[in-house]
Amino acid sequence: MSFNKVIGQDLAADLLKKAIEDNRLAHAYLFIGPEGVGKSLLAGIFAKALNCEKKETSPCEECISCKKISSGIHPDVATILPEGKSLRIGIDSIRKMEASMSLKPYEARTKVFIIDGADSMTEESANSLLKTLEEPPKDTVMILLASNLFKMQPTIISRCQKVLFHPLSERSIMKELVERYGLDEKKALCIARFSEGRLGKAVEVIEGRALEDRNRIIDDFLSPKQAGYEDTWLYGEPRDKVNEALNALAVYFRDLLVFGLSGDEKLLVNLDKAADIARDSAKFSAEKLEAIISSIAAAQEEIRRNANIKIALSFMRLNIT
Repeated sequence: MSFNKVIGQDLAADLLKKAIEDNRLAHAYLFIGPEGVGKSLLAGIFAKALNCEKKETSPCEECISCKKISSGIHPDVATILPEGKSLRIGIDSIRKMEASMSLKPYEARTKVFIIDGADSMTEESANSLLKTLEEPPKDTVMILLASNLFKMQPTIISRCQKVLFHPLSERSIMKELVERYGLDEKKALCIARFSEGRLGKAVEVIEGRALEDRNRIIDDFLSPKQAGYEDTWLYGEPRDKVNEALNALAVYFRDLLVFGLSGDEKLLVNLDKAADIARDSAKFSAEKLEAIISSIAAAQEEIRRNANIKIALSFMRLNIT
């Protein structure tokens, strides 16, 4: 897969291609942008290009090195992911990576370590990584993927080559969905609008349960099936999934506010729920909707700060009902 196959990220792809062409590689790159816009995909292409046996700018996808990286079995290319219920990158993962860095490559020209979710590192793991960034090993490239720059240590940011990723246009996501899945334009538009510029989220809608989860969270909060809010499905979920669900809820209430003020369905994010939005918007004043959206944002912030999920959601519900 060539760099140009990463939709809507031409500037990022061109920067990496030029680094290969000019043989001016940074020891560490920081890919910054929303989830689902191609950071992981481009990191994988970059790792292949650095080690492709054909030694061209774009990987051939046919040599043994490219195939091993695609399959996740290359001994010199590794991806570090958040772990555990808290979905953090801990010190053990970073130390394991650093130990591997100290070894000579088994078969690669350049060892590549991809830290996916670099903004979820614990303070201890971030401090350990900082020491490595200050004295980077030879023939090694680190690629840090992050969606929230403000959750990272400034000293780590300053020691990386920053590569910016942007939300995709609605039209580009529609085009990809029509070509990849054969959707009609109306359905593709609904999914593209719901994805908020993230192709990964659009794919999840088609191949996963994103819309079902959205409907469930909306139903749970607008029409609770029980007096309290105990034992609901979100309580046992990882924090990132809770945050995604709250995003969906916030966007729905935003749609209620927008429709209540404008009456224009074309402005909605949840186009497929236009009829429900028209009905529900009449139940709330603009002031109440603004307060609800603020309450959701406050709950998200508390959960990001490691607050108890049950308490944060229960308190938020008190402000919604």
